[in-house]
Amino acid sequence: MALKRWAWAWAPVAAAALAAVLLLPGGGETRSLLSFLQGSPSSLRVLSHRDDVRRALEVQRGRLRDAERADSLIAAARGPRALTARDDALTTVVYETPLSAADARVWLDAAEKELARYPTAAGPGGRLLIALYSNPARSRATGFGLWYGTARRLPPDAATSPCVVELNLVPRGAGRQRRAPTPGSLGPFLGLCGLIRRFGMPAPGIARWIGSAGWRAYAVADGGLMSMMLEAARPVPRITLSRPDLTNDRPWEWYYGTPWVAIGCLDGTWSLCARDVRIRPGDANSWWYSDPPQAQFVAYLLATGTPQQFAAFWRSPLPTADALRQAYGRPAGELAYRSLSHWYVTAQGGPHAGPELMLAGLFWAAAALVLALVVGRRWTTEI
Repeated sequence: MALKRWAWAWAPVAAAALAAVLLLPGGGETRSLLSFLQGSPSSLRVLSHRDDVRRALEVQRGRLRDAERADSLIAAARGPRALTARDDALTTVVYETPLSAADARVWLDAAEKELARYPTAAGPGGRLLIALYSNPARSRATGFGLWYGTARRLPPDAATSPCVVELNLVPRGAGRQRRAPTPGSLGPFLGLCGLIRRFGMPAPGIARWIGSAGWRAYAVADGGLMSMMLEAARPVPRITLSRPDLTNDRPWEWYYGTPWVAIGCLDGTWSLCARDVRIRPGDANSWWYSDPPQAQFVAYLLATGTPQQFAAFWRSPLPTADALRQAYGRPAGELAYRSLSHWYVTAQGGPHAGPELMLAGLFWAAAALVLALVVGRRWTTEI
């Protein structure tokens, strides 16, 4: 009897020790016994931790590189190869050889013309710095990171810092010097930096919302924001978002290939509209391959509202949804629905089943009914 009591007393301890050996990883690189038996290369917890640390380091390194480059450009703006707009002391162009001051003046005039197309409201604007890279040696630089004729935006880290637009006018790896693109051939190039020049830095909450879901460093595709502002101000042919066919042989389209959140928004669920533009959390960006939905939404607000309304939203200290309601007098979901429905529409009719699937469904429904009648009659007879 004593032996049995001893066994019962130590059995939980032995079970806990066995579970610890199987489940808990050891120190350093040691794997748990269970992960070893499962063939896992390492503990999932360790892998997830390392991946999070790696991503965080990459983000911080990128921010450090951007800050260093922005500091060097700000210093260059105080040098001899810099031009300031005649009537706009907050807009500056810096350039390098072989560009001349006359060449830089052409780009500065183009920037002023583009800025004139942005709405303007009373209040302080932000500083704008345009960097023109034209040194042929950059075509051989492997770490430059800008394609020929493209723009990159560096966000200001303080209200007094400029929003930097970098333009690479030298083709990478070119064997000979090509003619630099003209502002007309490049199209609008300021992007969101033009918006910051007009309305100043957004409030911290608005800036975090803008930076989410891929609108990193306030970067919009060249001409994207201006083009969307023009489209939002006029009727445009709408793109149809289709639901997948039930009879196809690609079932993954139901999850990966269909913009379900956007479709739900267009069907009238405003909470999904807010989620689609990242005002509410959720994975809603799997189908946007160019500009994120925030860009279209901001363009729609600029084109359809007043500059005063947008300025109130842009500078509001409230959360994004509350800032939109206070500035525009409408729920954020309704505003997002109006924006999305300007460019997109859902296919009429919704999902449908083919004749084979309908016949199969009728067959199984009839079979289930017959089985229910047989079983019910048997039970009645037995009673």
